[in-house]
Formats: sequence, C-alpha cells, structure tokens
Amino acid sequence: MSDTIIELPSKTPIITFTRTFAAPRALVWKAYTEREHVARWWGPRSIGSVEIIEHDFRAGGRWRYVQDVQDIGKVTFFGRFIEIDAPEGYVNTFGFEGPFGSTEGNEGRETQRFEDLGETTRYVGTSYFDDLATRDAAAASGMEGGAREQIEQFARYVSELA
Repeated sequence: MSDTIIELPSKTPIITFTRTFAAPRALVWKAYTEREHVARWWGPRSIGSVEIIEHDFRAGGRWRYVQDVQDIGKVTFFGRFIEIDAPEGYVNTFGFEGPFGSTEGNEGRETQRFEDLGETTRYVGTSYFDDLATRDAAAASGMEGGAREQIEQFARYVSELA
C-alpha cells in the first residue's frame, strides 16, 4: 500500500503527487536536492539503474540523468532549474530524449513544494501540461507507476537518513 496520492483533476491539465515523509523538512530538502542523494533514489529502479551526468542545482542550472532501461537501453532525462526558494520548493523543467521525447528548450514544467509539518514534511509535486489530452497520454504511458515507485524509493531513503 502506498501513501502517495496522485491526482489528475478533470478540468486542469496537471498531475499532482502528494506524500508526507517521516522526516523534518531540512533533511527532506537536502535529500531531494543534493546530487549525491538524488543518485540514491531518482528513477524507478525496477526498470534500471540511473547515472547522474549533471546536477547544477541553482536557478538557471541544468540537470541530466541517464537511466539504463531494461529492453530499451539508455534514456536521457534533462531539464533546467528555473526558480529555487529553499527550503520551500523549486520550479524545474523536465524532458527526455527518445521516441516521443522532447527537444531541449521544449520541456514540460514542474514544481516541487515542501511543507514543514515539524517532524514530518508534506511534499507536493505538480507536472504541468499544455492540454488535457497530452496530460492523459502521459498518465497512460506508465508515468504514474514510475512516479509512484520513485516517490516510494525516496520515502525509504529519507527514512534511512532520519
């Protein structure tokens, strides 16, 4: 059973991911944003390992991660960090190379928010899409399962750190 809530509002082209982590916000922020920690939880491990190629966590900085996906090969995910409001959250872009992928400069937009609840932290991630059809196609692609697995990996990792 997962404590992660994934919502696709009927009239808004977004997907939200909500989860409360059993750790204070400072620790969650560190684990979510620092390169050495990201390498430990990013990307659903059930489909392959991940290598952090670039992770320049600052406004205007770029990120690039390569996942070795079973039966497909290497898939590159990339984006930019647009705005950082530590430790409350940040805005980034997200794209990937390959069939149906995006070109650099044409990535989707995401927000990551971290609400301080004392000994716990509520995370809300939001992915924005141009329209409902694009959002629904992304959800149907298996993205929801991969996102859920990644958030669960992060929850286990941050629990170990706590």
